[in-house]
Amino acid sequence: MRERFRFLILFLALVLTGMGFSYPKKSPDITFSDLDGHRYRLSDFRGKVVVLNFFKSDCPPCMVELRELARLYRKYKKDGLMIVSLMVDEEALPLLPRIVEAKKITYPVGLATEETMEAFGGVYITPTTFIIDRQGEVVKRLLGYAGEEYLEKKIREYLGL
Repeated sequence: MRERFRFLILFLALVLTGMGFSYPKKSPDITFSDLDGHRYRLSDFRGKVVVLNFFKSDCPPCMVELRELARLYRKYKKDGLMIVSLMVDEEALPLLPRIVEAKKITYPVGLATEETMEAFGGVYITPTTFIIDRQGEVVKRLLGYAGEEYLEKKIREYLGL
C-alpha cells in the first residue's frame, strides 16, 4: 500500500510540474483516416490554426468538449480554424459514427494510433488537446477539460482575432 501511495505522489508531482509529459514544439506530420476513409496529413492544414483533440468514448468531459469543439469549428472555420479529433480507444470504433452524429461534428474525426499518440509525447489523459499555429508550431497543450470559454479565447488569440 505504501508503494502505491509513493507512486501516486510521484505521478501527481510529475503531472503538476509538467515533467514526464513533454511534447514536441514542432508539430509531427502525422497521418490519419476519417470515417469515410479519407487520408489526411497534419501538414495538409498548414496555414491554418489546428486544434488536435484526443478523446475517449467513455470520457464524459471528452463528450462535452467534442460538442464545444464542433460549435467552435462552425464559428471560426472561415477564419482559418481546423479541428481534428482522434479517438484513443480502438475497441469503441463502432461507436464513433454515432458520436460524430450526436455531437454534430463536421470536421475530420478518426482513430488515434499508438504512433500518433507517441509522436505528441504520449496521450495519458483524456481529453488532451494541442493547439498548432499556422506555421506548424505546437503552441499550447491542454491536459483535461479546459472549457469552451478558455478554448475560444485561445483559438481567437492564435487566429489573430
